[in-house]
Amino acid sequence: MSTPTSNPNYVFASPLGFHARDVREFFSQHPTPVSSDPERRQWATQDSHQSMSTMFLSAGDTPGAVVMTNLFIINKSRDVNRICPSCHRIYRVGEGPRAYESFEEFVNRPRGGSEVDEKTREEQDSSGACCGPCFNALSEQDWGENECGGELAALLDLAAKNGFVLRHSRPEEEYGTAVKIVWEKRGGGGQA
Repeated sequence: MSTPTSNPNYVFASPLGFHARDVREFFSQHPTPVSSDPERRQWATQDSHQSMSTMFLSAGDTPGAVVMTNLFIINKSRDVNRICPSCHRIYRVGEGPRAYESFEEFVNRPRGGSEVDEKTREEQDSSGACCGPCFNALSEQDWGENECGGELAALLDLAAKNGFVLRHSRPEEEYGTAVKIVWEKRGGGGQA
């Protein structure tokens, strides 16, 4: 995994990959084109943005709701590039979690086949959630180890052996980011 000094300030590394700390800055540095598919492209229209804003911001114009609205539209209007609305992991549909030596290695990773099961791939494509625990966090359901299978379970074990824990974020950590799950070094007090 890369060291914090080798990462741009708009991302952070975890045992599961890279996460967007500042979504707007990430996309300004790494723009992804809107899909040429008409069904996906319609998500990027002003009408769609207006209706999604009405839906997500109905409870108030909080920073988290604004970020969630933007991520939903970004994820629905792109072919394969996604940012998980729960943990902000940056990934492509079909990619499983994995650690990288550097952000440069991550950015230049080859496009691969499917590394996740079909159910996870469908969820990545439809909601943008990168894995079962993130989908459950978005659904405001409790999540546990039984939701993690295969490679994700192995990576969670590896993270635990290296002193990291995955936990729900505290309200002060969500301000402006909508991050619902964070990695924390055991015994620490912040994001890893």
